[in-house]
Amino acid sequence: MDGLDLSSPALALFSAGILGVASGILPTGLAEVAALGIGVAAGAPLALGMWLTFTVGHVAAKLPWYWLGAHADRVVHGGRAERWIARARGLLAVRPHYGTGLLFVSALLSVPPFHVAAIAAGLVRIRLLPFLALCLLGRLLRFGLLVGAPGLLRSLFGNGL
Repeated sequence: MDGLDLSSPALALFSAGILGVASGILPTGLAEVAALGIGVAAGAPLALGMWLTFTVGHVAAKLPWYWLGAHADRVVHGGRAERWIARARGLLAVRPHYGTGLLFVSALLSVPPFHVAAIAAGLVRIRLLPFLALCLLGRLLRFGLLVGAPGLLRSLFGNGL
């Protein structure tokens, strides 16, 4: 392909962002593999940019799931689900930091699954800006550790890895 430089940093950043979105939409575990791949394949300055664009793309892809949870009242009528949502909202009215704390833990550790936590955050009406801030912080830490792991291992054990 003439004119397309496959070694372009701009293409690497764009690809990382698109991969972040794709791995954020579908909860397949691909995000962690991609973060490790960024650390293996990219040099330090480029890996930093790819890590940031990947993370922003990943968190942006959780917005439709958050929105789905926030609008679940339109489809959930009666039954166990509605009672569970009402209890969760009642608990968070008394202890609002439980929801944001659990969301951050999920963004960092994926326990409970981050995809489910994004939907639940919308269900219990965690405000959008705290949602985004906690998700970005948790995912930046998680993916940063994964992106940095190959370089750390290389520095400890040499390039033979």
